[in-house]
Amino acid sequence: MIKYLFLVSLFLLVFTSCNTITEKNTNYSSILNKYSKTDNKYKDLFDGNLTMEVIFISNEIKDALKKDIKENKLRKENIPFSIDKENASFLLAFYYYDQKLNNLDRDNTTWNITVKNNQTTYKSTKITKLFKSNYKIFKKYFLNNQRFSTFYLVEFKNLKLNMINGNMNFVLSSINAALRVAWRL
Repeated sequence: MIKYLFLVSLFLLVFTSCNTITEKNTNYSSILNKYSKTDNKYKDLFDGNLTMEVIFISNEIKDALKKDIKENKLRKENIPFSIDKENASFLLAFYYYDQKLNNLDRDNTTWNITVKNNQTTYKSTKITKLFKSNYKIFKKYFLNNQRFSTFYLVEFKNLKLNMINGNMNFVLSSINAALRVAWRL
């Protein structure tokens, strides 16, 4: 009888802890779905493509990460962006088939990144290339398989998170092409 009670209590303990983990992941996934957007362009079936996935680092994502830091002892330095700053920032996974034009962080880049919110257009103030040395970090944020993409942190120091409301458009453009994603906040 004691063995039976022990097994039942062990089963309930394992079942409820698994249920809690699923609930946390579902909550984080729903937050990530809300702030993650993708756009791509294909020239034709045989001639390369242009693709991006953008994650708006909202206060909701920052709060979820702060909670994750406390509960799971996630190391703050493993997060590729500041969770304490009030400036708007985005994680960007970007791929362009022409390797010469595949860099966004160079001074002579032909790409332009802007955000439009409340009829005002903001130009990115800092673009930082993030290295794939710890790929697990990026898998935490990006929904799609971004195997060939280059990762960037795009910051807008002149746009505060508390100023953002309504429709927000993130635009990556050059002479050759433009990609656009939008959020309704």
